[in-house]
Formats: sequence, structure tokens, C-alpha cells
Amino acid sequence: MKKVSVVIPARNEAQYIKQCLESLCALDFPKARYETIVVDNGSTDTTAAIARDLDVKLISLPQEMTIAAVRNRGAAQAAGEILAFLDADCTVASNWLACAERYFNRSDVACFGSSPLIPDNPTWVEKTWYLVRKPKTQVHEKAWQESTNMFIPKDLFHKVGGFNESLTTCEDVDLCYRLAPHGKIISDARIAAIHHRDPKTIKNFFLKEQWRGKSNYRGVLQHGIKMDELPSLLLPIFVSAMWILPLIALIFGAPLFATVLVLTGQAPVLLLSFIKLRPVGNFSDFIRLLLLYNVYFIARASSLFFIKSTR
Repeated sequence: MKKVSVVIPARNEAQYIKQCLESLCALDFPKARYETIVVDNGSTDTTAAIARDLDVKLISLPQEMTIAAVRNRGAAQAAGEILAFLDADCTVASNWLACAERYFNRSDVACFGSSPLIPDNPTWVEKTWYLVRKPKTQVHEKAWQESTNMFIPKDLFHKVGGFNESLTTCEDVDLCYRLAPHGKIISDARIAAIHHRDPKTIKNFFLKEQWRGKSNYRGVLQHGIKMDELPSLLLPIFVSAMWILPLIALIFGAPLFATVLVLTGQAPVLLLSFIKLRPVGNFSDFIRLLLLYNVYFIARASSLFFIKSTR
């Protein structure tokens, strides 16, 4: 009977961490078979005090680190054979570990979990972007699993070197590429976690994707170019260029050419939106997703100008 160590990185998470830890305390799973480890990354609010009050294992780091390093510190002190990485702004269903247990002894599975759900009463931004990552089937293989809700055998985690501490984000993508030769990456929607802090406005969505984009491009230097990663690397540059070049064309008095360039740039955006919404979407969803895809691509492309600032 394997034990699970739930590792939660936290920095100034007083608004969310109590409900996260309370959801773990309420799990329908033997208490002796899991532990909760909160790794406090230099919080200046009451995050650490809340963790102490709820009697979980608390690791306080002497200085602020990347979230990858924070997760590694928690994994280094884990007693369980299975590592479960969960974000402090998430809550889990009562059967979270019970559903995950079916993979604990699968030697052909290197990593498992599921994309986080959105909370009740989401904004249109949350609701629309969830359509992009919402799984089409309950159980399926994927190229990478979000570290928001991720399970990995501890021995395999250490074998591949854990998270890359030089990355500020996209560290889960990088880790999964190193895990893939050792087994399947499985998404199972029954392993349910709710993420309460997805971007709720276009501005926040842009800033978060720009932040993610820094490590997405930087990660290529770490693990090399992967074929399934090429769209996320090249499409932002292409779509953004197809907004800039038409402006130049208009300056030089070529409105027809500008129109052709815009339509060319929007072709993959239109196709992606159609593919994502084909089963259940409506026209309103299509327009919203079209807008968000454009914001996403422009944000990711703009991150190229900030890569040097990534630590």
C-alpha cells in the first residue's frame, strides 16, 4: 500500500491555502497513507501560520526560489512513494486520491493527473479558455501534465532530476518530456482538482501567458525542440507578425495587401477555434475564443522580448 506525499508550493497564499488544506483534510482516503507538505517560499502574509494551524508539514525556505525549486525541496523531504504536486490555490474532490490510486502500481505510467477544473460562476475568460484545455475523453494520453495537479512515482522523479530550477514556469512541460521515455503521461478527469485563480480578465490573461511564454521559449534550450511543441513556439510569432505587417502595408498605402495579410494570419486562429468548439460550441463562444486566441498568441510572442529577465 503506497503512501502519497502531497507537495504544495506557497508564497503569500493566505487567501486560498486554507480551503486547499481543508479539502485535503476531508479526503476519503486513509490518513496514514498520505501526508501534506507546504513549502513556504518566503511568504510575508499568514500563509505559514495557516499551515501550522492545520497541522501539516511545513518547510520554510530562507529565500525566494523558483516554483520548480520549491517543489523540489518538498519532494526531497517526502516520505511517500508517490509525489502529488498541487497548487495552493486549488481544492480537490473528496475522492481525489482514491481515483488516483488506480495508477500507483502501473509500471507503464510515468505521470498522471488531470487538467484543473474552473470554479463555479466563472468569468467569460475562464469559461472560454477552459474550452481549450477541457479533455474530450475521460482518460487519455497526453504530451505533458500540468503541475497544478500532477502525480509522479518518487523514485522516477528523482531519476530524471526533478523540476528544472532555472525555469520560472513551463517546468511541468520540461519535466514531462524527460519522463516520457519512462512511461505514459495519463490524464484522468476523475482525479479532479479545481483551480480558483485562473485569469479572470483579458489583462490578467495576457500577463499570465506572457509570463508563461518566457519559459516556454527558454525551455527549448533545455530539452530541445519537440514536434508537438512547435505550434506553441511558431504560431505566436506568425499570428503576431500578421497583425504588424498589415499596419506597415497600410502606412505604404496598400489596404488590399493588408487585408490579405490579416486573413492569412487569422486562418490558423479560425481553424483552432473551430476545432475546439466543433462538438458543443456556439457562435458567441466562437467569437470569444477567437479573441482569446489572438491575445494568447500576441502575449506569447511578446515574451520573446523579456526572456533575458527570466530567472
